Amino acid sequence: MKYFKKTLRLLSLVLMIALALVGVGLGGGVPIPVSNRKENLIEIRVELPETKEKDSESEDFFNKE
Repeated sequence: MKYFKKTLRLLSLVLMIALALVGVGLGGGVPIPVSNRKENLIEIRVELPETKEKDSESEDFFNKE
């Protein structure tokens, strides 16, 4: 009976290894995560409205006339 249990355990181990190999062969294994990928940080960009600055040179030129 001991011999039968030992053989059954060995056969079940071989069967599990064979099933794992077939699964990896079909699925391609576990993908390795990329470590140098940037984190997705949300950046909020705010554009300031342009201020209307008076061009003093052009005003002086037009005011002279």
